Amino acid sequence: MRQRGFTLLEMVVVITLIAIIAAAISVSMQPDPGQALAEQAKRVGLLMDIAADEARLQNVRITWEADLRGYRFVARSGDRRETFSGDDLLRERTWSPPLKRLEIIDLGSGAARTLIGSDAPPLSMPVAREWVQPPWRLELTTDRASVTVDFDAKGHATVVP
Repeated sequence: MRQRGFTLLEMVVVITLIAIIAAAISVSMQPDPGQALAEQAKRVGLLMDIAADEARLQNVRITWEADLRGYRFVARSGDRRETFSGDDLLRERTWSPPLKRLEIIDLGSGAARTLIGSDAPPLSMPVAREWVQPPWRLELTTDRASVTVDFDAKGHATVVP
């Protein structure tokens, strides 16, 4: 009389296959740090376009401020300094993961401003109210990735991973 069921060897083979497949899926599902940073850089480029439109429409000076933890858009009118905390698009955001290095380069003159310390004051870049502006570059670096964003004379951003 033969018993029904699986042998121990068959069970071990099936469990091993399941473990290998699960490991392959979990490795492929982990986000690429370079891709995640490039997405954040694209977002900054799009938000700079929106902030420029806002500056033109409202006739207000807007500055983009960034440190190693995050960035924000700040409207300046006389002595008043106001963030866009109630705005879904121009609200303050954090870098995920935090940056290790942030650099803003004026492509016309080659002058660069670099931020590498978390306690340093934020770097700022005025959002152009004019339709033509000096081209500049933004370089973002984390522990595992680096990305460059070039802003042309029209203010359009191009991400270079």
